[in-house]
Amino acid sequence: MAFTILNTRVVDAGTTLPADCLRVAGGRITATGGPGIAQPGDTVIDGTGTTLLPGLIDAHIHLAPGCAQLAATYGVTTQIDQFSMPDVIERETPRSTFRTSGIGATAPGGHPTIAYPPIPYVSGPQDARRFVAERIAEGADHLKLIYDNGSGIGLNLPTLDAPTVQALTDEAHEHGLLVVAHVSKAADAVTVVECGVDVLAHVPSDPLSPADVEAVADVAVIATLGVMMDGFNAPTTGHLPLLDDTELVKRLPDVWRDLLEQQSRRWMPPGPPDSTAARANTLALHRAGARVLAGTDAPNPGQVFGASLHRELVHLVHAGLSPREAVVAATSAPAEVFGQPDRGRLVVGARADLLLVDGDPLTDITATQRIRETWVAGEHVVPDPEREQAGIAFLGETTARILAAFRDQPLPT
Repeated sequence: MAFTILNTRVVDAGTTLPADCLRVAGGRITATGGPGIAQPGDTVIDGTGTTLLPGLIDAHIHLAPGCAQLAATYGVTTQIDQFSMPDVIERETPRSTFRTSGIGATAPGGHPTIAYPPIPYVSGPQDARRFVAERIAEGADHLKLIYDNGSGIGLNLPTLDAPTVQALTDEAHEHGLLVVAHVSKAADAVTVVECGVDVLAHVPSDPLSPADVEAVADVAVIATLGVMMDGFNAPTTGHLPLLDDTELVKRLPDVWRDLLEQQSRRWMPPGPPDSTAARANTLALHRAGARVLAGTDAPNPGQVFGASLHRELVHLVHAGLSPREAVVAATSAPAEVFGQPDRGRLVVGARADLLLVDGDPLTDITATQRIRETWVAGEHVVPDPEREQAGIAFLGETTARILAAFRDQPLPT
């Protein structure tokens, strides 16, 4: 289908273009400019009062059935999976809407073992070559590794050691793979960056010193502020913040709304991460030159595929980024970091992943929530209740496994 959007604010890489019209044909952007770019036979869409953005990119999710479909209804047209089992990856189609690490590298019994069936572990540097080769054979686009002993949430878990992180990173780089490292503490972030990783998954939840900031400023950082601020406060408030976001909730399927209500009453370990420190760390790293990327860690409690990325943009602005910088964090920046040159931009030849919203998100970041239309590869997105139900069933099984494991976990004395 060919169509032309007229009279809209066209935003590319966080900048408003002089063009106010954009044309799509064959799933690609074919022209930007004035009304004259429309061709005979095009469907014409009047975008008066709107802003046209590239489809948003969530740099940190974990796949569930139907997640690509649900995310796309919120204008999140690409998701970066940061740890999923091969059978889930096989089921979540179309493949072109996400990139994946497959199974992440963790120590025997380490995080996030409790969320998954039996997985291959990494016991030491000698396992690095085998583990990376297996992930490549399964179709991984990058490598995820976990360097976290759980102390940030009051647990004591096995974790990889620095020599193993180094070996995994070196092996992945030998094969041209980007390396993403899960960390939760400042000291751990410094260690993995010294080992050469490319991206930090999560900004540390304890304060980074000026020396720490300098040590890690050359890598990209997926902040995931919302997983702390929107997920860990329910035990004290009894209500998850997403449920109060009117623009997002009105698109939320009933089954997901019910799930959020259930999660509001869930058990959680004591001592939630310090979101104040995380916000300060995000701003400090941004100012030091780190590429800050928007990611949700969905479907962790309180996080919904697609919807929560809009809240993450708000959290980034509250942390000190400008609305323009927040938009970049969910469009061109993750596309560049994860090697997707045809995503995250509104340029001729790019894939026509589009989000049309009312208002101007470069001045008011909440405008991204006022969604008028979304397209994936030029195809208009419509809800699919059957796929949404499959995702809920999958999450129910996973959540039950996690909560049972948490209840059995002895707390430190």
